[in-house]
Amino acid sequence: MTVDQFERALGDFGETMSNLSPILTQIGGRLVDQIKQDAPTNTGALRQSIKAVIQDDSLAIEMLYYGIFQNYGVDGDPGKPATDVPRFGVPQPEGGGRHFAFPKNAGEMIGGGLSFGARKQIYKMGLKPQNFFDIDDISTIVSEGVAEALTQEF
Repeated sequence: MTVDQFERALGDFGETMSNLSPILTQIGGRLVDQIKQDAPTNTGALRQSIKAVIQDDSLAIEMLYYGIFQNYGVDGDPGKPATDVPRFGVPQPEGGGRHFAFPKNAGEMIGGGLSFGARKQIYKMGLKPQNFFDIDDISTIVSEGVAEALTQEF
């Protein structure tokens, strides 16, 4: 590689570093495809709601609000089927590290639009986690994907 070629490559690399949106769009598309494939489905609304949002060189995965409850579960009255919610990257439960069927200081039970019988069942027994995404895996995929793309660009 000549000095001129190196200077051009360095200039292109600097431009790539200042706009990660194309790289994040590719990575986000692959993540969304995988999460949709693994998502639980009843009506398909949750699966259809999953999308990647790229803004200011950041990537967010969005879905219907109850996707968090499906993924991490909900603790019921006698049982505790939920798993701890990671501290980074997902909305946090109000009462600690887990979601509860009847959150402390909340006016309504989880399951808002569900029938009374279904909400009562969640309140009593909880909701087992479906684990269709893992925030640590997503973080690793994004960081490794960006590093690989930048390495190939340079």
